[in-house]
Amino acid sequence: MNDEAVIEELTEKQTELIEFLYVDYNGLTRGKVIPLASLKAKLADGIGLTKATLNVSERDTILPVADMTPIGELRLIGDAASAHVLPYMPQVATLMGDIYNLDKTPYASDPRTILKRVVKQLADAGFSVKMAYENEFELFTGDKDHREPAMPRVAFSTESMDFAYPFILKTINQLQQVGIMPNAYYPEGGIGQHELSMLPQDPVTAADNEVIYKRIIKNTAKDFDLYASFAPKPLVDSAGSGAHIHLSLWRGQEDAFFDADAPMQLSKTGQYFVGGVLKHIQGLLALTCPSANSYQRLAPGHWSSAYATYGKDNREAAMRIPSTAWGDPASSMNIELKASDATANPYLAFAGLLAAGLDGIQHQTQPGDYCDVDPATLSEAQRDEMGIHRLPQSLSQAVDAFVTDSLFHDVFGPQLIDAYAKIKREDDQYYSKLALEKIAALHRELY
Repeated sequence: MNDEAVIEELTEKQTELIEFLYVDYNGLTRGKVIPLASLKAKLADGIGLTKATLNVSERDTILPVADMTPIGELRLIGDAASAHVLPYMPQVATLMGDIYNLDKTPYASDPRTILKRVVKQLADAGFSVKMAYENEFELFTGDKDHREPAMPRVAFSTESMDFAYPFILKTINQLQQVGIMPNAYYPEGGIGQHELSMLPQDPVTAADNEVIYKRIIKNTAKDFDLYASFAPKPLVDSAGSGAHIHLSLWRGQEDAFFDADAPMQLSKTGQYFVGGVLKHIQGLLALTCPSANSYQRLAPGHWSSAYATYGKDNREAAMRIPSTAWGDPASSMNIELKASDATANPYLAFAGLLAAGLDGIQHQTQPGDYCDVDPATLSEAQRDEMGIHRLPQSLSQAVDAFVTDSLFHDVFGPQLIDAYAKIKREDDQYYSKLALEKIAALHRELY
């Protein structure tokens, strides 16, 4: 849909305000709001942003990074194709933006622009991509000082389903109004935890969907006097919440990850993709598990993955190769990254994951032997023999790996690497002084 068509549609719907949004390096959505009358001009000219826009911590601390200061300006250019009316506030429409320099060139450190560039690299290699987040979240009652899990019952129980149905049904209706098609719902294993997955889309749309998906979940929960949190570990003594990434590569109409005669039905292309991700996974986690709270979740025996390995339906491996659908195995092969959560900037997480996989394909990186047991049950010698390594156990460890990985320097550029590392290290230092319960509580409210 072009700019004029979007303006006409929003005018017909009597929209009053328009949001121009972006996601910062903390995975937090920010933006500015204009009246509908200004939309035509702002779609052409953009909305001004300070160059310090992306260079802020979770607590809005500006870090010392060259040319990311209060001096100078950028422009947030709205993507009309991403426009949606907020179903819970129909007077307001929202759209995602790309950040540009004043000379009208794309801003090199803009996450959405970087993802588009990686998608083009895959297209140049002959691949299109389908992907989606699979989010877990927890529902709470009470205010921020007295949160209690809502309906703490057994995983997958009908009692929990009956409790959540009014909320889930309204959520599904609102998601469909913005073009997000739900895939499956069920109560999960954590206290008050639920999962509502989405059907896959192209990477940029899937990342856009993640932004509005979380917003709709949170706002719909309020209608039922509930609070929804996507924090990786909102409660110290309960299962954590992931935002697993499912993806497949396609050559035309064929799933490039499928080979009926290969082990696990995973094609050579799929094996190389997995090999690339495992090669870069230590640093990739700085993007997919990018908060101090993330590493409260990534522990052996928690179904969250703690080891850099892969396996068929192995939910303790960082990368799971799911079983294909009985009715259509050739079109249902996909790869799941389990070491991922909703504190991520989805554009950066997708870009890093896809770049790592493409690197594996281009260099024909072998993933090594697959693991068909819980890696934690193996001896250290057995894991060493299989090439299975522990994932980073803190945000600082992941950031150290991220900044020393040359692939990520090529993908993200020196400015983003510098700013991102400083932000994450500042956060890690701040949280290192706090008790585990306090870290969980702060992230529960922030995400």
